Amino acid sequence: MQQTDIMRGFTRDSVDVRASALISGVYVQMTAGILLTALVAYALIITGLINVLVFEGGSAAMWGVIILQFGTVMMFGPMARSQSAGKLKALFFFYAAITGITVGFVSLAYTMNSILNVFFAASMAFSGLAMFGHVTKRNLGMVGTFCLQALWMVIGMSLLQAVASYFPSASSFIPALNTMTGLLGIVVFSGLTAYESQAVRKSAYSLADRGALETQVSIYTTSSALTMYLNFVNLFFSLLRLSGSRR
Repeated sequence: MQQTDIMRGFTRDSVDVRASALISGVYVQMTAGILLTALVAYALIITGLINVLVFEGGSAAMWGVIILQFGTVMMFGPMARSQSAGKLKALFFFYAAITGITVGFVSLAYTMNSILNVFFAASMAFSGLAMFGHVTKRNLGMVGTFCLQALWMVIGMSLLQAVASYFPSASSFIPALNTMTGLLGIVVFSGLTAYESQAVRKSAYSLADRGALETQVSIYTTSSALTMYLNFVNLFFSLLRLSGSRR
């Protein structure tokens, strides 16, 4: 009996170690994606290429980047189901690089000090929310369901604001719409960060417990890294809408 208990304890400890390694891998890859985004944005800003892209490409260039981002995200599902772990990881970093262009566009509207301050605030908020989701024993399923439904409202309000910017008669409504979108975005992506952090933990333990293959682990790491990356980036943009200082 004693030997059986020791063996069970050893097995449980092994699962804990493996699950912790999987979770760490998710956040390491997510952080690498954020650093790549920041590097691309910095390179575009410091070289002045972002100005060239905007002034020569105009709104077509900005919409082109947005469409490319959306198309890239839509490719993740089919890529994950095809078990192409290496291609999925490449797609993740490609998306992170494209997002760097978006941040470059944002730098033309907001001061650099404001962007850096909001980035720091978003990092602190994200870390706290992710830690809460990781350690809490409360099931956050209802939080996730609500936030996923409210996400469509955030997307709709963002598109409405983008379209309204082309109509001078709607200019008086844009500041209020921007504030509402920012507030709702903070609520939604804060909730999703905690919810998805809990989901990452549960999935890691499930994979560790059944001894998942390396391909499955790699797909889990990249898919989860993308999810947490999107939560961080959108939390950052939501905070910037609300508290960023415009040029």
